[in-house]
Amino acid sequence: SLIDASLPVYLKPICFNTKKDNKKMKPKIISKVSLVAFLLLSLAASLANAQSEPVYSRGDWVVGLNATRVLTDEDLRSASAGGAPVPNSNLSINNDTTISFDVSYFLSNQLAFNIFGGIPASADLQGEESLSGLFLGQTDYGPVILSLQYHVLTGSNFSPYFGAGVGRILFLDEKDRALTDFDVEDTWAPAVQAGFRWKIHNNWSANFDVRYAPFKADITGNLGPAPVQAEVEVDPTIVSIGVAYRF
Repeated sequence: SLIDASLPVYLKPICFNTKKDNKKMKPKIISKVSLVAFLLLSLAASLANAQSEPVYSRGDWVVGLNATRVLTDEDLRSASAGGAPVPNSNLSINNDTTISFDVSYFLSNQLAFNIFGGIPASADLQGEESLSGLFLGQTDYGPVILSLQYHVLTGSNFSPYFGAGVGRILFLDEKDRALTDFDVEDTWAPAVQAGFRWKIHNNWSANFDVRYAPFKADITGNLGPAPVQAEVEVDPTIVSIGVAYRF
């Protein structure tokens, strides 16, 4: 075919396997649905209990330590090798569990700056569709997110909050697999969050948090002698549960 004739010879065996047997079945809307559902539940609870008694005060510092699950929904938007487009190409990225922390500083009893980070998650980039069977590369990655949070007054030990901000997605320790000189470029992402804290004893609270920080990142490397360029779009849902201490 014309497409087959235009591709480098070492790509021909992989370009027309369109089966998705190994593709993880991750619903495209998992991030949006989980965030919207949590926002609605938290808002309903806060409206039902709204009073004027503040949980936090201006000048409070709150430090949290969490177990965090990173759930990804990804799509390879474009890919080329040796200057030729690679048709029907895609990839998958595994979910991972890691440790995260966050620090909040309260500007008032309801507004707080929050910074979120942690131990980078691990990502295996596996080829799908026409790239099926190729372990493209491996990297550690994670966001550093700065948000402004709004904490709802409830007059109880239950303290829901919402936030929005910006994150820097960092890719660290890239490892070659099928691609040599494998590299994923750091990028920026908008970030939103919803969560709650439940006071359990004096300054200690339990914490639950859902964050959503969609991003696009450029991937480069070499497949054999051919330079490879691609753009991946990732919709991560970051779910955390842990404890927090108020200073």
